This record gives sequence, structure tokens and C-alpha cells, in this order.
Amino acid sequence: MASRKPAKKKTSQGHPARRKGASTVPFESDVRQALQPFKSQLFRHFQEDGQSASDTRMAIESLTTLLTVHAQLRKSVDVQSFDPTVLGEQLGHLSSLGKEVSEASAAILKHYLTFLGTTANFGGSVEDFKQSFEFLSRMAGDSPIVAPYLEDEEANGSFESMPFVFAARELIQWVGQGKPTTAAGVLTGETLQDAAAALGLFIKVDDDAEVTEHPEWEPEDGTLVASLAEVPRLSAYWDALIGTALLRYQAPNATPTEPLSDALLATNGPGSRLIKELIAEVLFSHILINTLEKPGQAQIAEMVAGVLSNAASSNTVRTEFALQIPTTEDLPEEQHHLIPQLEEVVPQVESLLRIFEREGLVQITDEINVPIVLRSSLERALGKVSDHVLKSTADSSEADAD
Repeated sequence: MASRKPAKKKTSQGHPARRKGASTVPFESDVRQALQPFKSQLFRHFQEDGQSASDTRMAIESLTTLLTVHAQLRKSVDVQSFDPTVLGEQLGHLSSLGKEVSEASAAILKHYLTFLGTTANFGGSVEDFKQSFEFLSRMAGDSPIVAPYLEDEEANGSFESMPFVFAARELIQWVGQGKPTTAAGVLTGETLQDAAAALGLFIKVDDDAEVTEHPEWEPEDGTLVASLAEVPRLSAYWDALIGTALLRYQAPNATPTEPLSDALLATNGPGSRLIKELIAEVLFSHILINTLEKPGQAQIAEMVAGVLSNAASSNTVRTEFALQIPTTEDLPEEQHHLIPQLEEVVPQVESLLRIFEREGLVQITDEINVPIVLRSSLERALGKVSDHVLKSTADSSEADAD
């Protein structure tokens, strides 16, 4: 009887995903190619959580798989944005495999979305970013903002060094027993000029002055203005005093609410901490919403909100990456046409972040960081901004229907 020859052992080829050009999975090769320009930045971003190189490679491999499935459901490859509807379908399928699977997948996708936002690579709309970020945060089972508990004494100690607390105190002390305003509580004329001076802004009010379309946060000394809206810094702080009920109307004056103004001026006590947190919340939301409402500025507000969220999370936001303008070496040739737009947008993002820095709401060094004591304020403010966007979208839809 002839002996049987042993079957030849097949040479191991490894996982198809690890053999360039060998994958038969629809869209996978295209996804890998589209991610190539971001490869080094993406690796650093994922590794900044303190993961080992091997864990980081596994996370990026998982991301590639998730983006491939997203492309299959979407029937097109776009690694710079998400389709919120498709995300819901995709994570819905993963939920059937277990909560841990869906949460881990959502966390990876959210981390990648944050990368796109902080590196100015997100290519979708403001609404897409907002919906995707909020949905992925919910599905990941966490909040993007980490706000460790602080005792009142520690919190109040931190507030004492913050410029926005000093500015709010200067303004409330200037109001004194009351200052005249319009029926809507708006400062005008000589009173507006004096209020600006309380914040170190030496402007001149002239009702007939030409309106400045895009006024500076702090107008130069001697600038002619026609209204409060042309003094953005004062407008934001006046809104904060009104929005926190530090000021109330007793025609014809705006007068301080004594217990609250006393709390603002105090250096200790739970009431003192709360009023300062509320002022920070209004400043965050006022600046972002005003930016959203300016024509052509929605993308700026969206990108800044993304940076702030990440800067208040457990992820490190490195300034050089968050404010980097891509070059032709960073982007594939078919996206080179985006560079002129980013050259215009990224400096505006930095300018807005510098405004937050000027008021002590953000710290910018080698990294961008939101002080721990302000993180709850930021979280509430971003909720207000989100509600504002939703309301604006709903109003627009109703108007289109009519």
C-alpha cells in the first residue's frame, strides 16, 4: 500500500488587512489610502493617552475597520466626516454584539472625530460634527469633559487669579447703586463710554459713527463706536452680569442684586464660587453663540468648541497640532484646494481661542487646557450652544416649510 504524502502546509499570509493591496473587503484599501496623509499625526494623537505603541496600532487598526464599515454603509469613502444617520445604524448593529463592543467602538470613533476637529481636518458641516460628537459621547457612555471635584476653598483660590473675575468685579463696582440703560437694559451714550473705561477700554461713543462690521474684542483707544455691540468684550461681560441676575432692571436704571454682587466680591464661601462659575458659563456661551451667528463663522465656532471640549477632557491637546495649517505634504493632492481655506480659517480659530485665554477661561502653552475649576461651566455652556444650534435649525426648517 502506497504511503500518503503529508499535505503541504500552507504558508501563513497573515491578516489580509496587514498585506497592502491584498484585502478583498469593499472600501478597505480606499480607507487606508485616505488615512495615509494623517498617519503620523493620528498615531501621536492616539498614543497621547499613554498607550503603548502596540496598543496604539491596535486602536488605529480597529478605527480602520470601523471607518471601512462606515464607508460600506455610506456607499462612499470620506474619512474626514461622519454621516450621523449611518453612525446610528452602524453602532446599532454593534450594540447587538454587546454593550462593551458598542461603547469601545464609539470611544474610538469619538477620539478620531476629536482628532479631526483639533487638527482642522473635519470636512463636514457644523450640524454633522455636533450630532456625531453628541451621539458618540452617549454611545461611549462618557462625557467629553472631565471635571474633578474641588472643595470650595480650593475653587475660590483658583478664581482669584483669573482675569474674568477681576473684570466682572470692576464692572459691578462701576455700576454701584445703579446706572441708566435703555428699557432693554442696553448701555448707551456716555454711560456706555464710562462702562468701557471700567474694563480698561477707552472708546468714544458717537451715535452717528460708521458701524464696524467685525469689531475687535478690545477696540483700540480712541475708537469711535455707535453701540454696545461694537465693544464685544464689554458686551460679553454686560450679558454675563444680566444673565446671572447680578444686575436687575429698576427703571430707569440697572442695579446690582446685592447678595449676588457681594458673593462675586467675596473670596470665599459656596455662593462666591457659584456666581463665578455662572459668569464663566455665560462668557463661554456668549462668545461661541455670537460667533455662530456671524455669516461664514459657523465653522470657526464649531472647531473652537471641539478644541475646548477636548482641552477639558482627559485627552491632551497639543497647541502645535490643534492650530497647525496643513501643507501639501499633509494632504492628498485632491484636497490641496482646501489649503487656502484652512489658511484663512485656522488663524481665526486661534484668534477666538486667544480671546478665551485673554479672559483666563483657557490656558495656552505647549498644550491647550481648560482650568479644572471652569470645566463644569464649559460643559453647561456647550449645552446652551447645542440648544441654540438645534433651535436655529428647527426655525430654518419651519421657515423653509412655509
